[in-house]
Amino acid sequence: MTGQIGSIGFSVPSVVTNNPARVKPTVASAAVIQASTRVTLSGANDSISAIYSMSAQKLRANAVGASSQLSMLMGASLTQPTSVSFQGLGKALLAALKDNPKGFSLAVAAPTTAEGNAVQDKNSAVALNIETQSGVKVSVSLSRQAEGLVAEVQTSGGDLTDDEITAISGLADGFQSALDGLSQQQSAIKINGLLNVDSKVLKFVDLSTDVSEAGSSVQSLRFQSDSTQRTLSYKDSNASFDLSTDLSRPGALGSKSQQAQALSAYEKQLDSASSRGHANKAQVALFKSAFHALNSDYGANETKANATKQAITVTEMDKARSHLSGLADFTASFRQADVSSNPYMPEENDTFAYDFSQTTRASNDSKGDLSKLVQNSRASLKASYHESLIPGAKLELTGLKSSQNYTYHMISEESSTQTSLDFKKGRLASVETSSAIHSSEYVQTYLAARLMNEKRTPYDQEETKKVDLLADNIRLKSPGALSLK
Repeated sequence: MTGQIGSIGFSVPSVVTNNPARVKPTVASAAVIQASTRVTLSGANDSISAIYSMSAQKLRANAVGASSQLSMLMGASLTQPTSVSFQGLGKALLAALKDNPKGFSLAVAAPTTAEGNAVQDKNSAVALNIETQSGVKVSVSLSRQAEGLVAEVQTSGGDLTDDEITAISGLADGFQSALDGLSQQQSAIKINGLLNVDSKVLKFVDLSTDVSEAGSSVQSLRFQSDSTQRTLSYKDSNASFDLSTDLSRPGALGSKSQQAQALSAYEKQLDSASSRGHANKAQVALFKSAFHALNSDYGANETKANATKQAITVTEMDKARSHLSGLADFTASFRQADVSSNPYMPEENDTFAYDFSQTTRASNDSKGDLSKLVQNSRASLKASYHESLIPGAKLELTGLKSSQNYTYHMISEESSTQTSLDFKKGRLASVETSSAIHSSEYVQTYLAARLMNEKRTPYDQEETKKVDLLADNIRLKSPGALSLK
């Protein structure tokens, strides 16, 4: 029988320098860009599709806007494979904003071969959009296609202040790190430098990237962050995943150690599900790194949480919080691309899908005082895979009957945990935890392509525990002082 999803339980209580050949840079102010025929790509969002429509051939060299250093950097990039087509450019563009606060654009034509053809394997595009608290919007666009490479920085809605320019330029390293991570041979999600922006100056950050081939997207990322939420979506030929973190309730955040412990528990749960479902280790590791980045450091929200704790008796509040995870609420969803690994039985796909989430809700009584706090965590695993009849042996399935000696596993698992805190007259009255696990594994055994055996193994478990805490006399400093806001 397969193992079950482990429920999350919290104790109760307890720059490039080579010179390119035949590179022709042209520089123009942002206003003179003319869009070519719009390119629509399967899988690309509107921002990315608009950037792909920019063409180096449409820029006019009738104004000077950006430095020659940028032209050289872009030209050098065009001699590199598409996978490193933006090496150093992200950082350079944001740094150049200090000297060009109203924006600029730049284009470099692609070097050509002896036959006169441009060298290009794939197309790629990047869109970084930033809005300041004063309402000024800054957009950074990069596009590499067969014609060449285009870079553009635009501002709208007003003039940038010195503080805003400093804050945006401060994202240069983080922006470049994100691009470098995605261009690695084994992609990596490196968004830490874009997470904790100066929320007093900047309102939000929105990053989209795309690599396309033959008119279809083969790798894409979308990341958005503001003071109340973080979201990230990623997709390539092997897997896709979506993540979101709710930062609107800083008062529910626990201590760093508490958060680290809960984060570790969620990640171990993912590792366990990945092992049982025979998931692609590299893809799960990519997903896990993104989940960790979004949930391991809440930046300014940590300060808000600490300020909330100071408004009440810290020791007593920590007792109430200790029953929760200490993490911000989140949703996480991972899908591995289906693989048809058996030529003889192509309908038998190897699959893996895992979803997990945490939600926290508060209720007040008729006087507006906190009466109930409920935190739910849920997880779901759907997987199928082939396995050799000989333990540890490599399975090599072909179109021949003689290769058809294997077991085919189909797993379905669901788990949930709920922690409920009840308050009466400003006192934590009780803590109740309930957990449920429901799973099933269906295994088919084949010998020389003949079905020899079928076995279904179900597993169900439910448990509830309640602790009455009135005797502990845990009292809030004042009625209604406890808040998740």
